[in-house]
Amino acid sequence: MAGLMTMTAGCGLMDESESAPTASPEPIVPFTRDTVAGEIEAVARNGGLPAGDTSTAGLPKGAWHTCVAPWWGEAPTAGAADAFDTAVRKLRQQDWEIVSSHAEQDVTYRTLAKRGWKVYARHYTAQTTGPEQLVSLTAVEDGCELPEDIRGGYEDPA
Repeated sequence: MAGLMTMTAGCGLMDESESAPTASPEPIVPFTRDTVAGEIEAVARNGGLPAGDTSTAGLPKGAWHTCVAPWWGEAPTAGAADAFDTAVRKLRQQDWEIVSSHAEQDVTYRTLAKRGWKVYARHYTAQTTGPEQLVSLTAVEDGCELPEDIRGGYEDPA
């Protein structure tokens, strides 16, 4: 009987005005640590920032490394602010939404969110007399349990 029903269902018993569900034109790609890290590296490079460091070497060990994608680099002082702004703009062009934006003393803060991740973008101008300024773009997955001494360096102080 099941075979008969299957055959008859395929022989025009459905209302022709009903359409079968179609697949989404663009499959949703899992948004993993590697995906996020790749986006950050691409916007940094395309934003005019130099090659950056993505390691967590020297930081406390733990499972938190799997839910953090760090990037930091030193940009020439003359173009650091523009390169930082361009990198943030390029993140926004990839559907990252700004959730926080402010400056405090020698640091410009931008926090962006996308698909369960936040990017904590920072531009440090404390060494304006030096040849370079520090820029960091660190992604942290929502719910990531960062060690207390690490959390302050990544999250918004405001």
